[in-house]
Amino acid sequence: MASPEHIIAVGGGKGGVGKSIIATNIAAGLASSGKKVVLVDTDFGSSNLHALLGIYNPAHGFANLFQTTAINPQSLLLDTKIDNLQLICAAGDNPGSSDVDFETLNIIKNNIRSLSADYVVLDLAPGVSYSVVDFFNLAHTGLAITTPELTSVIKTFSYIRAVLFRKIGDAFRGKENLLRLVDHSNPTHADMETHSIKLLKEKLLAIDPKQVLVVETLVDSFKPCLVVNRVRYTKDLKAGDNLIQLAKKYLGVEPVYLGYLLESDRVRDSVDETLPFFIKEPDSKPGNNIHKIIDALTTKVS
Repeated sequence: MASPEHIIAVGGGKGGVGKSIIATNIAAGLASSGKKVVLVDTDFGSSNLHALLGIYNPAHGFANLFQTTAINPQSLLLDTKIDNLQLICAAGDNPGSSDVDFETLNIIKNNIRSLSADYVVLDLAPGVSYSVVDFFNLAHTGLAITTPELTSVIKTFSYIRAVLFRKIGDAFRGKENLLRLVDHSNPTHADMETHSIKLLKEKLLAIDPKQVLVVETLVDSFKPCLVVNRVRYTKDLKAGDNLIQLAKKYLGVEPVYLGYLLESDRVRDSVDETLPFFIKEPDSKPGNNIHKIIDALTTKVS
């Protein structure tokens, strides 16, 4: 039976940074080591994970929950051509498929928690919608993916902050005067100036000093992981250091750097071939990159 200790979320604030490719290859790598793995597509508005595994017309997936919620989550599993790896597809590309209501999202999260597997790997949609950050927080281990470009680094920092502030907001539920400090989804009712943990604690000291300890406890327990994708030059690796420094300075959080993935034709070709590069060429440079990421990841999880 899967448990939160074995759920891994792969996300990021910017689209096109390679979340799905990295999630698929991590899942394939874990499966090739003999672990039972379920890869889950949670991008309900633009699902494409099945195509990366050569499944073009999924027989079922989370879309079935829109007809009836009385579904055994194991019945949604699709076999892949990789031993020990199964897939659950998202809702599809139909209009409105990304607008999943709160009740259905909770059912989906409960289904994920109840899957029978050694590892469950969640491929998240881009952005910081409630559902995305809630899936990230559902996992015991969350991976934030960035590329070396400055815009991606900034977006990934904002993503990490949104996930942390969502955690704090959950602790403030029912306290509207505190919630407005961390829930910036409605600018007309939010304190938009509270953009760092230092500022948040200063304002809490004036409003409700007891909550400062709550925030400090949540910050101390928040350990997001970081992977830099599409590395071409040595200087590109500085993106990871820059993100860690930003998170330490403004959030009091030090992300765990798991590794990087080189920019490579092998990665791009694997998409066209619908076979994870880790499976086709595990000893290639990108394959070795995934090996190292998985080693670091499983060390953290165990």
